[in-house]
Amino acid sequence: WCYSVRRKSYYCEVKLMKEKFKTLPEALQWQIISRFAGGAGFFLLFIVIMIFYRNVYLWLPSLFFMVMLIVSGAILFYNGIKGNYVSVSGVCENIEVTGIRRRVKRITLKLEENSLTVSIKHRIKKLKTGDTVIVYLSEKTQVYPQDSGFAVFDYLALEVRNGV
Repeated sequence: WCYSVRRKSYYCEVKLMKEKFKTLPEALQWQIISRFAGGAGFFLLFIVIMIFYRNVYLWLPSLFFMVMLIVSGAILFYNGIKGNYVSVSGVCENIEVTGIRRRVKRITLKLEENSLTVSIKHRIKKLKTGDTVIVYLSEKTQVYPQDSGFAVFDYLALEVRNGV
């Protein structure tokens, strides 16, 4: 219906954006939603501080984080629908954890010819050696040569598929 109308309406634009959003990988969708939700949370915090405290020094950080998260989510959404990302899939062959809390610090993926070491920036649960891991990278992400493969220190999203 939207394609037959010569001049697109706002409703058609929103519908097309929603369809494009649904075509993104689930891990990228989750990142976009969480960034917009965080921005909305900081917006609510901004409103509460403005109403009850009326202090610039208190509401300014929440305003800053709100803008930062919404802009970050919008940029990720734009790059996602434009296809400005690369997905790298490999089998997890090594998991490096921190000393005390046993959090995953780095993982090494076995690719077809090389290996890829990814520095983890969030908590990963239920990751075992032998699981398939899909890493979504921006096209502009720096990939550094390392001992027997490559290393990446930043990524857009990470997806773990157990036992696949």
